Amino acid sequence: MARQEGLEKLRERSITKLGAEAALEHIGTLIDLSHDAGFGRGADRALYLLDELAKRELTAKQGVLIEYFRANAWSLKEEVAGERGSWAWEHPEREQQVLALSRAAVHPGFVELDLIRCCQILTNRASQLDTMGRFIDAIEGWDAALRIIPRFAMAQANRGYGLKHYGGLLDDIRQRAILLLHAHDGLAAANAPGAVYDSVYPDAVLQQIADAAEACTRAGDLERIRAIQDLDGPPLGRSKAERAYRLWCLQRRLFLSPLNDLGAYSAAASDDLVLPPIRERFDERPGVVTPPPVIGFFNQMKQEYVSARFMLYEGLHDTRVHFSDRGVQLFDTLDYPLHGLAAERVRTAFRIAYSLLDKVAFLVDHYWKLGKIADRINFKNVWMVEGKPRLLDRFKAYENWPLRGLYWLSKELFDDELKRTTGADARELHDIRNALEHKYLQVHEGWAWQLMGPKSSAEGLGLSIDSDLLEAKALRVMKIARSALIQLTLAIGVEERTRGRADPDTIIGSMSLFGLEDRRKRRDPL
Repeated sequence: MARQEGLEKLRERSITKLGAEAALEHIGTLIDLSHDAGFGRGADRALYLLDELAKRELTAKQGVLIEYFRANAWSLKEEVAGERGSWAWEHPEREQQVLALSRAAVHPGFVELDLIRCCQILTNRASQLDTMGRFIDAIEGWDAALRIIPRFAMAQANRGYGLKHYGGLLDDIRQRAILLLHAHDGLAAANAPGAVYDSVYPDAVLQQIADAAEACTRAGDLERIRAIQDLDGPPLGRSKAERAYRLWCLQRRLFLSPLNDLGAYSAAASDDLVLPPIRERFDERPGVVTPPPVIGFFNQMKQEYVSARFMLYEGLHDTRVHFSDRGVQLFDTLDYPLHGLAAERVRTAFRIAYSLLDKVAFLVDHYWKLGKIADRINFKNVWMVEGKPRLLDRFKAYENWPLRGLYWLSKELFDDELKRTTGADARELHDIRNALEHKYLQVHEGWAWQLMGPKSSAEGLGLSIDSDLLEAKALRVMKIARSALIQLTLAIGVEERTRGRADPDTIIGSMSLFGLEDRRKRRDPL
């Protein structure tokens, strides 16, 4: 009772006469004590006080701390509401945490924070993305924290949990074993001597991490896996040009291989992602003896992705005037325009990668039999009731982690608030795509952009950007397309296993698939 009364008094305290630093200290204390006591009204009051404090003139450091505390308050609201572990796809508390932590991560004051606080922000944001199903982006977030403090315990532990769950989705035994090994190593590192903790955690939390590491040990012979994983073994290519290209892809995690999410290992330098075994009734396509058409569709999506990836690489690295550009008469518009084959390769790579998202949506509609109108399907609306901004009832609490991640990936592109705050390289992607496809994307030489006067915005004909920005956006949309393809594959795998468990007595025949040999990928000269 006395504790409750103390919290009520703390909650009622005004910050009107407090300076910004004292106000932040008061709000932080209110959130921490309310969290310990499960006091939901403390979170509501903290959010109100943070909004009031944000109206003042603050330093950059104080501004970023407001976002960090705001995320903590929403975390408390999630816990009090009993929503931890919920399968709900629409989750306001989680969404608000991601928004606040994303704003903090890109805030000008982020670089002024102490290193521990920076790692807390990046780790917490990654963990929320992982919970939503965006485990690929989450791994990059944890890795960003570990680049700041390599032994930061919570990033190690959460990365371990994330890799364990990611690996559990894979059908490839070798890849699953390697992810299990790295999951164990992360969990073990979080409890090892020298691990850097951001606060004093209860023994129960440390024991939970230790138990998770022990579970990995029981799940496989980790020392044997470590001895044979050979992540750095295979050569990257036959020629210097091929090796440079594959290294560039590895460093940016662009290969369609889960192993690339572990880092730039040469063993990941292949696009070995494939669909899981697909169940199909004999009466679905009577008289047809070819594999399910989704196999060919996914083949084409993969080919488009890897071709767009190479176009992007060429566009970013080719500094010569191509012979196809000679004799093409263009006019100098006096605003440093950028034209040429290399620039068109970047544009084309962007367009292809973005178009893959709508194709992912089309395959989602086909596989889950959503019954959408075919010519209206896109990555934004495939999840929604036809013609309405409301999530389909089927998906409101659908237990498919990677599929939920696909939905949240679409929100980054199309939700106005999310796309403004999830990161500078995720903004304006849809606007650029529309200008590329339907209007005029005016691209200026990057070095001259800051020297130019008032930007013309293509004089109402489209969008005006500099080449550096276009290249960053093209790389970002390529990474989004990769995440979408991987998560689609794993979501179908989850669904196939669920269907198998629901109907265990069905007699199933099998049809073997054979790889298409590289020599058959040449254009037929005849």
